[in-house]
Amino acid sequence: MTTRRDAIRAIAAIAALPLVEKLSATELGEVWRRANTLAEPRALTAAEYQIVVGAAERIIPRTATPGATDARVADFIDVMLADWYDAPDRARFKAGLGELDDSSVRVTGRKFVLARERQQIELLETLDRELSERRQKTEAGADDHWFAVLKHLTIWGYYTSRPGIVEELRIQLVPGRYDGNAGY
Repeated sequence: MTTRRDAIRAIAAIAALPLVEKLSATELGEVWRRANTLAEPRALTAAEYQIVVGAAERIIPRTATPGATDARVADFIDVMLADWYDAPDRARFKAGLGELDDSSVRVTGRKFVLARERQQIELLETLDRELSERRQKTEAGADDHWFAVLKHLTIWGYYTSRPGIVEELRIQLVPGRYDGNAGY
């Protein structure tokens, strides 16, 4: 039986393929270095950051392995938005977070971060269905929709984080480097 996490793991590599050319391993390492030393969000307000934390954790929840929060995915997303996304894309993403919060108030009577976990999941599943419909209709810009960006960055951030690599994918990271010309 395939679990949701198995499905996410399977598409993680595919989802990251378009960005492989845009971000080298060294640059990705630098994004994670910045994310791991982030004192406060740079691209997001404190309220927007908390929405990203909650949404990312609902996309990749903690189970027997770490979730998005454990992997500091929100910090990864903030660094990506600050350093790699241009102002219009960043503004569209932030506006989407505001829409999610407004939708949550209409549906649950509470802001997204204060809604119950089940309510948060239902709100995100609604967005996911709408995004799937847009993609099936091959609507222009469907992949640029703020929720598509959130999902993409969540999955990419998680599966390139140390907890995602070591504890979820169980890939053993080898310390040090290989130097073929080392003297002996």
